[in-house]
Order: sequence, then C-alpha cells, then structure tokens
Amino acid sequence: MNKTKSIQNLFTYGASQIISLLAPFLVGFYVIPIFGIAKWGVIGVATSLYILIGILIEFGANLVGVKELSAHRLKYHYKKRYIGLNYTFRLYCTVFITLLLIICFLLFKADTAFYWGLTWMLAWYFNPLWVYQANENFKIINFITIATKIIYIGVVYLFIKQPQHYIYIVGLLGFCNALFYAFFYFRIPKTITNIKRVWLFVNQNKAIVLSNFSITAYTQAPIFIIDALLGNTASGIYKVIDLFLTAYRSYLGVFFNVTFPRFCFEAQQNLKAAKTYVSKMLFLNVFLLTLSAFFIFIAMPYVTQYFNVPENVQKGLHLSRFLLFLPVIIALNIPFYQALIYNSQNKSIAFISIGGLLLTLFSVSLLTYFFNLSGSFAALYIVELFITLCLFARGSKYLK
Repeated sequence: MNKTKSIQNLFTYGASQIISLLAPFLVGFYVIPIFGIAKWGVIGVATSLYILIGILIEFGANLVGVKELSAHRLKYHYKKRYIGLNYTFRLYCTVFITLLLIICFLLFKADTAFYWGLTWMLAWYFNPLWVYQANENFKIINFITIATKIIYIGVVYLFIKQPQHYIYIVGLLGFCNALFYAFFYFRIPKTITNIKRVWLFVNQNKAIVLSNFSITAYTQAPIFIIDALLGNTASGIYKVIDLFLTAYRSYLGVFFNVTFPRFCFEAQQNLKAAKTYVSKMLFLNVFLLTLSAFFIFIAMPYVTQYFNVPENVQKGLHLSRFLLFLPVIIALNIPFYQALIYNSQNKSIAFISIGGLLLTLFSVSLLTYFFNLSGSFAALYIVELFITLCLFARGSKYLK
C-alpha cells in the first residue's frame, strides 16, 4: 500500500514537474536567438547565484524541516512552532543577504540582470513547498508549480522581444514564484518566535545547511569556473548543456521529495519496511533514468536539426548527450543520503559535501583549463562518483 501510494505521489508530483522541466527549454530556445549565447551565459551565472543563496535562506527546510514535520505530523502545535521558527530565521536572513548583495553589485559593477534577480529573495522567503511536501500534499505543490511556470513562460514570450530585454529573464522567474509562494505562505498556520530561539535553530541545523550548500555549490560551480576561464559565450554553451542536467536533477528532486517523507515515517515504525520500500523505489528510479537517457542520446541528433539555433548551441546540445548518464550515478546515492539525514548524521554529510565541492573546484578548473568543455564533463563524472561512493560508505550501515 505504501509503495503504491508513493508511486502515485511520484507520478502526481512528477506530472506537474514536466512543465518545470520544459520551461527552461522553451524559454532558452526562444530567447537565445534574440540576445545571443553570451547573454544566456550571464543569465546562467545570475541564476546559479540565486540558487545558492536560496539554500542559505531556506536553511534546511527541504531536508531537516521535512523530516521534523513528517515525523511529528500528528503534533499540530509542534508543527506550528517549527514552521514559525524557520520563517523567523528567513526574515532576518533575507534582509541581511539582500543588503549585502546590493552592496556587492555596486562595488563590482554587476550586470543589471543581477539586480532584477533580487525578486528571488522574496521567493525564497515565502517558499511554502516544504510544508506541503512534509504533509505529502502534492496537489497543492502541483498547482503552484504549474501556475508559476505557465505564467513565466507566457510573460517571456509576450514581452521579451529585444536583445536588451535579457536583463529581465532572471527577475521574471523570481517574481512569478514569489507571487504564488506568498499566497500559500499566508495560508500556513505558524507561530512567530523570538530571536533567541532562532540562534538555537541555527546551531542545530548549521551542519546540514553547510552540507546542502556544498552539494548545491558543486552542481553550480562549473558555470562560474567556465565563465571565468572561457568567457560568457562558453558559459552560455554550458548553460544549454546544463538544461538537460537541470531537468534530470529536477526529476531526482521530485523522487527525493516524494519518497523522503514516507521513508522517515516508515523508518520510525519499522526499519526493515523502510529498507524494502527505498530499495524498490530506487530500482524504479534507476530504470526510468537509464531508459530515458538511452532514448534521448539516440534521438537528439535527429531532433536538434529541426531547431533554428546557432551552430555553437547545436554543438552544446550534441556534447550534452555524454552527460545524460550522470544522473544515474546521482540516483544511486539517494537511499544512503536519506538514511544519513534521518539518523541526523549531518556532520558526515557536511564532510562529504565539502569534499565534493573542493574536488569540483579543483578538477573542473584544471580540466576545463586544459580541455575546455570536454574537461568539464569529465570532472563532473569524477565528482559524482566520489560523492556516491562516500555516501555509500557512510550510509550503508544505517540500512543494514
């Protein structure tokens, strides 16, 4: 019954994510011919920056927060206090980081696109998806996801017509997210707490947030390195390639978000049942990823010829085929990652994540410098293999 419900949740939640996966492609293939691949690289760098900042503002909500609300889903007052605690922290953090970003943008004369991207700060503050995820209320998540992406795509197609309009792309997505997040944020019962409890909250969760930030940083670091070493055009080509990786990572995020609350609940009741559950779901996940990777790898050369895109973008699309199997490696570490989070092994996760980040900075920089984008691809495989092996070594004992 639990497996059936999880599969239903996976397809229910996954169905709404299809529009999320399509949105970057629909926007990218529309705007790149308008303002060029170099400006697409600027958009990629700005987007990656705000994704990293989101980890700091949400402060473990999608991991520790989901675990706490899922494990104590019957304790109404506890949930209200915990939700309020997280959002009180977010308020202070959002204000501080926003001011810091504006100062940095002024000092370093950042592109105007970075200023418009500040709408993401509101989106990160209001983001309520973690609460609905913990309650396995995927219908509301579906509505928010579909509505924001459809409106975002519509606005881009209606108003982005000139090369100078590239500055609005990042900000429009942040604004659309903030609009819907805010509406559902105010519908969530919460108890606002004082600053003293916030400091305790920070101390309790800093390790998992550091690890989560490191994980996100090593996925976002390549575009910063490529932009610094090879320029905006190369980072724009990589951003095209990264569309596929982002699509797969989004799917893996769906898989994690659907299975993690159930895993926590099952593990609290019966560890053996939790192990059986996560093993079956892992098999399904790897099968779907492998099948889709083979299909896209074979079909891509035939499909791309029908798109009117520049030659360097075509090159990026063809090169991206060799990254299609990378998510299969990532998927293999999910059960061990979940086991470590459930057992509060935050320091272990932090050490592994920081190690992955350092390896990314070193290997991507070195291989990109000598072998350009091909070197970046090789480095990504090296990093993901390292992360998966480390998580297996640390997490497998909690699934025995």
